[in-house]
Amino acid sequence: MPPSPSSAGAGAASASPSASASASDPTPSWWESVSQARSRIQALSSILPPPASQDVAALADSDRPARALLRSPAAYAALSDALRAGGGADDPACHWLYDTLLSADPDLRLAALAFLPLLAALYLRRLPPELPSSLSGFEAVLLAVYSSEAKNRQGKPVLVQVPDLSVPSLYHTPASSPSSKSPRRPQPPPIPPPQATPVMGVLSPPLEPQAAVKSTKRAGIIGVAFEAYYSKILQMPAASKVDACNAVAAWAGQYCKCRFELDDKELEEEEGDSLGSVSPMSSEAENGKELEEELALWQGCASMEIPVGGIAMRIMTRRQGCRYPGSCSSR
Repeated sequence: MPPSPSSAGAGAASASPSASASASDPTPSWWESVSQARSRIQALSSILPPPASQDVAALADSDRPARALLRSPAAYAALSDALRAGGGADDPACHWLYDTLLSADPDLRLAALAFLPLLAALYLRRLPPELPSSLSGFEAVLLAVYSSEAKNRQGKPVLVQVPDLSVPSLYHTPASSPSSKSPRRPQPPPIPPPQATPVMGVLSPPLEPQAAVKSTKRAGIIGVAFEAYYSKILQMPAASKVDACNAVAAWAGQYCKCRFELDDKELEEEEGDSLGSVSPMSSEAENGKELEEELALWQGCASMEIPVGGIAMRIMTRRQGCRYPGSCSSR
């Protein structure tokens, strides 16, 4: 039975013996990593149907089983199907993800973290739940990722240094012309620019411990989980990136062009055709009408309490822009 969200948020280290071992020895030996990976692969194969279980079990014979599990399309597809059919407190797929996230092997944690976009999309799509425990498996996994990220930050905020625009930089200092230099009179030494006072901005405040996924903290927890996911985006398999693109498209709404049109060339051609056939006044009027319709749509969503991952959406667009959706479509 997978752990409840309260036990996941209270402390991941006390939920499993492997978590306490990872806290004392964060870098296990090669043989310990291989044995842990083979144990997790065997546990995964035991909860999958027979056609996929044999393919997953064969990954345990690899020299690097955790890396093989991360790069296996068959394992990703089989566990994705299990997540689409589960999500509750007794879901073995969520239980496997939770225990794997507490592993000391980095590749094993990556293999579990790769399912975060799909899991978050399924979780937000099924809100509000029919029963309180119907989504507790998803919430336990989200809290496990959140607790791990909060532990890594050690209660400190994520800061960014903002440059002081009042102080001229090296490129703003004008260079002296050769004609102004006189061989008889030496030039005085240049006056050093004033010392700039560093301005620090808070990119993310310190993370508070969460014992449950409350409605007021849901978007923040999912956003922090996506922060952890995108810090490892280059190591994620292609199928996981495609699920992330699909989640962004679903959260963007049906009126967003980026949901179906990812080719910049086609967008430029359409914009050129529209500029040649539509007058500026009519274009402004249509844009205003579309804006009013979109605002009315968002007001309707807010009145019906439709779950939208707003904070997670802003994090994904801020960190990735259009780079990874484009790479996903090309692959």
